[in-house]
Amino acid sequence: MDLGLAGRVVLITGAGGGAGPTVARAFAAEGASVALHQRAPGSPDRPSRAESTAAQIVEGGGRAVAVDADLRSSERVDAMIGRVTDELGEPVAVLVTATSAYRTDRLEALDDDAWASTLDDMLGATFRVCRAVAPAMAEAGWGRIVNVAARSGLVGVARAAHYASAKAGIIGLSASLAKELGPRGVLVNTVAPTQILTERDGQPSIAPDRQAELARSIPLRRLATPDDLAGLVLWLGSGANSYVSGQTITLSGGAQS
Repeated sequence: MDLGLAGRVVLITGAGGGAGPTVARAFAAEGASVALHQRAPGSPDRPSRAESTAAQIVEGGGRAVAVDADLRSSERVDAMIGRVTDELGEPVAVLVTATSAYRTDRLEALDDDAWASTLDDMLGATFRVCRAVAPAMAEAGWGRIVNVAARSGLVGVARAAHYASAKAGIIGLSASLAKELGPRGVLVNTVAPTQILTERDGQPSIAPDRQAELARSIPLRRLATPDDLAGLVLWLGSGANSYVSGQTITLSGGAQS
């Protein structure tokens, strides 16, 4: 199936960790030009995962670039979007936001600074990037935005009210943007996954005993993988999706609560 992505520019925020590199490779395999966002660059001796993934895509004959920006700053977000357009030759047509940082604090220990910074790191960052790319998408009459939230934004989570609230805010932001941008050809959706099992430096992101415990609560009896997320995000962000917008799609393996 032709997903209609060849030559389109895709920006993935938070692409330096978690499932971001897998999502980037999935879009590149469909002929898209991919920009992988990271908060800070690596070093010549130790390139970041975003930089390494971009290099792998280029070595395989694709087009990719790693870009860094602090998404808490509107000016830096705008500068990043300009750089992506300059380096890849076209405005961003597909945006995938996957910026996240899981934090835990009991309510009585959750101070104003932790609350505000958590919401700005995730909800604020998502808002700023969506705002920056929307005008070009609307002018072109075609665009796809896929915001990755979390199931905790739907069902809550103890000792992480700030995190769950930020994710719930992303869900509300996406639904609002779908209504505002839909008349101009831009489809906006949210993916709300359970915990995704990833690896870093050869080590799993979740300890094996905890994996088994979590899997027992999931009807499919396994945790989500980066490939599971990438397949869903790829379709939602592609031309194959011509009518699904304003939706929050859970990636839960059948779990309902």
